[in-house]
Amino acid sequence: MVVAISPFSIIIAIFLVLHTDRARANGVAFLVGRLLALAAITAAFLQAPRLIGSLNRPVSPQLLIVLGGILLVFGVWVWLRRDRMTEEPPWLSRFSRLTPVGATAIGALLVLTNPKMLAATAAAGLLIGTAGVSVVGASGAVVYYSAVASSTVAVPVLAYLAVGARADDQLTRLKEWLHRRSGLVSAVILLAVGITLLFMGTSEL
Repeated sequence: MVVAISPFSIIIAIFLVLHTDRARANGVAFLVGRLLALAAITAAFLQAPRLIGSLNRPVSPQLLIVLGGILLVFGVWVWLRRDRMTEEPPWLSRFSRLTPVGATAIGALLVLTNPKMLAATAAAGLLIGTAGVSVVGASGAVVYYSAVASSTVAVPVLAYLAVGARADDQLTRLKEWLHRRSGLVSAVILLAVGITLLFMGTSEL
């Protein structure tokens, strides 16, 4: 939820299919870059339990509490800044000249430089790594997580691939709505997931 419902990534995906010359190629490239980055980070943290010799141990309550606390801090920070996150950033217009290679890089960078995405993806990798599943099962879990976490970004890209310019009006309205509500949506999701992790951790102590 934290990674999937990230308004800014959805806004950029919509921008790429509405305001770049190679709309379809750029949209797909952005989605691919995001998928690859999520899969790579998840796979990297999946190996962490193996490196510390605790592959088959369940995730400790303390770790759940720490992760929940991190998400709560981000949630409060985003909530306090929600009124400043309603306008389209002026530098977004520079993306209109992006090539597919640049769109792939942007898709990956938005994952690699976003603290809340990194924290949530690290948690996903640790949960998979401590589940005691086979290599095939772990690989499937990484693919599943990456796909679900990118599903909201895939919607505008796939919609444009399917119907082209006929989706422009709907995508424009969605982009404007997300701009107005991006801070609120992000804060609510972060707080909800953070509270859930804290509850899970404290209930196991």
